[in-house]
Amino acid sequence: MKIIESKNLKYTKIPFGYFEGLTQVAPEKCILEKYSSYNDRLELNFKNGASAFIAAKNPQGGLELDKIEEKVVDFIDKSYEEILNADF
Repeated sequence: MKIIESKNLKYTKIPFGYFEGLTQVAPEKCILEKYSSYNDRLELNFKNGASAFIAAKNPQGGLELDKIEEKVVDFIDKSYEEILNADF
């Protein structure tokens, strides 16, 4: 299951940062620094200050999000683009 192919997840298409207002940042330039889990949502924070969210749309999405949470630690220092295209 890939995040970008899932019909059960919603996710930030282009990460955003609060640099001078709300600024979008290319996914390949966002390198994962840390993440936080909140029930049915995963918040990703990147080294450049940008953030993104992955959230469940339904119960099946919750199960998919659980799989992502188990492996997201392996994506520290990887790009958001790699995370979206990874096979979970």
